Formats: sequence, C-alpha cells, structure tokens
Amino acid sequence: MANMKIKAKEKDGVVGVKAMFTSLMADKEEAEKKKIASEFITQIVAKNNGNVVFEVTTSGFMAENPLFKFSYKGKAGDKLEITTTDNGGKTETETEVVK
Repeated sequence: MANMKIKAKEKDGVVGVKAMFTSLMADKEEAEKKKIASEFITQIVAKNNGNVVFEVTTSGFMAENPLFKFSYKGKAGDKLEITTTDNGGKTETETEVVK
C-alpha cells in the first residue's frame, strides 16, 4: 500500500500541495514479469476540512512512487486529509495541517 509524504503551504489564500506516494504501481503484466504481486493506486481523494478539493483515478501505467501537485483556495491551519485506495480495495489515510 502507499505510504505518503505530504507538504501543504498557504500563500495569498491559495494552498499548494505536494504529495508523494510510495507504491510499486505494478499492473498485472509488469507484476508477472517481476514475479511480484500486482499493486497500484486506483484512487486518490484530498479533502480540506471535509470538502473534496482534489480527486483522481489512476491505473498501473503510472510511474513508481508518483508525485502529485495541486492547489486550492484555503488557509493556514486547515486540515488536509488524503486517502488512497489500491487495486485490492485497501485504503490508507493521512492528515496534514496546512502551514
């Protein structure tokens, strides 16, 4: 499953987010070649104080350890929560306070 590193900083009312996910991102074909289990992130959802600010559906065709950057209107002190779901249905959630 994906481990996350999240940085969220506010400047002039806009929060810039950088999120790196540690994941093999190996689809079925690649997993068979490497003789490992298929593992990739299928969905990423970011919420600011409970409101969805970023949502993306991915596949195994992305690079290993993907990095996402996005921005939204917000303020310092807000709570940013990022949830990932993998192809096995497992979810992982991390929370970061906007600086």
